[in-house]
Parts: sequence; structure tokens; C-alpha cells
Amino acid sequence: MRLASVDIGTNTVRLLIADVEEEGLKLVYQDRAVVRLGENLASTGLLKKEAMERTIKALLRFKEACEKYGAEKVIPIATAAVREAKNGTDFVQLVKRSVGWDVKVITGEEEAYYTYLGVKAGLNINEKAMIFDIGGGSTEYICVSNGLKYKSLKMGVVKLTETFVKSDPPKKEELEALRGKIRHYLGNLDMKNCSGLDIIGTAGTPTTLAALDMKLKTYDPEKVHGYRLSLERLEEMLSWLSSMKASERLELPGMEKGREDLIIAGCVITVETLKYFQSKTLVVSEWGIREGVIVAEADRQKDKPLQRSG
Repeated sequence: MRLASVDIGTNTVRLLIADVEEEGLKLVYQDRAVVRLGENLASTGLLKKEAMERTIKALLRFKEACEKYGAEKVIPIATAAVREAKNGTDFVQLVKRSVGWDVKVITGEEEAYYTYLGVKAGLNINEKAMIFDIGGGSTEYICVSNGLKYKSLKMGVVKLTETFVKSDPPKKEELEALRGKIRHYLGNLDMKNCSGLDIIGTAGTPTTLAALDMKLKTYDPEKVHGYRLSLERLEEMLSWLSSMKASERLELPGMEKGREDLIIAGCVITVETLKYFQSKTLVVSEWGIREGVIVAEADRQKDKPLQRSG
């Protein structure tokens, strides 16, 4: 069975096509595009026409790939930007007209659960772990300890960057205000009892930080998946990155175009998350919500948990 999942995020849209086999998921094809769908959403409450058009263009490319690779079913989901925008329903209808897909707008809790399923399948995590997924419009936290506890916080790198990072490079007071806001959000987590567990980060910020640390001129998912970064190293990277202009960051090996301005907020979220949960090491997961969507669909059809394959 060949399934495709499409994650329509606040900053990035991502496609995954995978075969569901007895041993688990076998990745067939993946693609991504930085479209900044949530551009200016925090200040206007609306998805911009230009941002929606950029997203539709990427989705049409994804549709061609799904047809080329013979995906039997495509499962498109939309997250924070679409669920929060006043014209989110208009965007869903636009996708239906332009691409022919029925997009499901998922809740923050569903987003967290799909992320858990994907990370679990990809890393074969132990019974206890803390997972977080940094998005453009929200960040999800999943505590795996005597069951599951998950929460979605409305702090995402696009929102935080547009609100706090006004200078290039950012000023010290801007960074302090950003850090203070993130600590405020984390204070609402009510997950202190999950401290001391392995911390696993997924999505664009952790994978980009891993790629930057390895100076990857060409992104390699296999090298990134399972990569470890110490809190000390992350703090060094934050100091280094925040001393540069966005244009200088873009030239760094491992930096994805469209993320050079957002990496500061993402790195602060990562550092403060490790501090909040009293952890010294971040484990990076290439697997996340896209894989989780496919795992969930396969489990519905097979009623059988999947692990990573290939």
C-alpha cells in the first residue's frame, strides 16, 4: 500500500510518499517548499492572497509527484496557520478547487499525536521520552511517560520572529524579549513531572540546526536523523547565529532558504525547552508529523503498529 501525506504548515509545506510494508514504512519520495503561508497572520488574522498562491503552486507540484509515484491515497492536513486564520476555510476551499484535495484542518492536540506516532516509528523510542515539534505557528509537546500527555502552545517561529525580531542582526533587547515570551509559554505547559527524560526535537528547526552543525552542503536525512546536539553547543550556535545578518546565515552550509530569519526564534525555543526540562542533550528526529499521518492511516487499515523500515 502506497500512501502520501501532505503537511501544510505555517512556514513550510511538505510531501511524503511511503510504502506501508509488514516491517514498517519505506520512504519512496519526499519534497518540501518554504511558502510562508502564515506571513503577517499574527498582525492581520488573515492568510495573504500571495501566500495562498505560493502554497497552491507547491501543492500542484506535490500532486504531480503523487500521480507519478502512484500514491493510492493522499492525506493532506493543515495546521496552525489555517486553523487560526479568519479565512482558513476559504483556503481549504481554494485547495479543493485548484488541486482537488480535501484538506483536513487538525487541532493542536491531533498535531501532537501525529508527531508522536511519526517520531516513535522513526526512532523506536523508549517507554519514556519528551518530544517537541517546532512549527511556524505553534509548538507541540508530547510527554511519553506512563501514557501520553500532550499540549500545543501557540508559539511558532513565524509568529515570534514577526513580533520580536525587528533588527538584522537582532538586538540584545529583542532576544531577551523573545526569550522571556518563550519562557512564559513554557510556564503554561504543566509538564515539569516530565523533566529528565530524553528530549527529541522534530521539524525544521532541529533538523536545520543539525545540518548547520555538520556543515551539510547537501541535506542528508540519514545523517540528520538521530543526530545529537548538546545544550552547550546549542547555546554557542544561538550566539553565533544571532550575531549575523540573515543574508550571512543563508550562506552557511546547511541553511535552507526561507529559514535564515526564523532560525533565531527556533533556536531560542530549543534552548529554553532543554532548560525547562532539565536536559543537556537534544536528539534530532527527521521523522515527525508526515510519517505519523501515514502510520495512523495504516493502523486504521491494518490495526497494527508500524516501525521504521529501510
